[in-house]
Amino acid sequence: MDESPPDFYDVYLTEQHGVRNHLAIFIETMPDAEPFCNSGRLYHVVGTILRGMDYGHRNTPDPELLPGYVMDSKRKIAVIARDDVIRFERECAEEIPPPPAQLTLSGKPLNRAVPLYRCTDWVEDVVHLAFELGIFKRDGKEGELYFGTEED
Repeated sequence: MDESPPDFYDVYLTEQHGVRNHLAIFIETMPDAEPFCNSGRLYHVVGTILRGMDYGHRNTPDPELLPGYVMDSKRKIAVIARDDVIRFERECAEEIPPPPAQLTLSGKPLNRAVPLYRCTDWVEDVVHLAFELGIFKRDGKEGELYFGTEED
């Protein structure tokens, strides 16, 4: 059996439960990994719109196996060449600034002229940039991109 990594990795959007569901990008680098062993990389921003958010990435098991996973939320959106993962991190995930602090302690917007920018918006911007730069490629199996609803 060939143990070499695949030339292309599947790219997913995935959600976790929260006050507002948390959206992240998951690149599955080891699809045959044992359950609960690291099988890919998760890219997201963490924090709140009150304090601001920070970009984070880490190795992780399949998000479907983690506590807080929103059932049926893992959606394949693209493929990425193995050699483009570092490029994705540098030119997309690190390039789009994470959401800053946007609310006062009383919950009022710091700038009413600018709409709130949440983790979902950050993920959407990163994904669109990755497609625009040709880093993410469609493989013909995925449908419309879904970034959640206003209620998410």
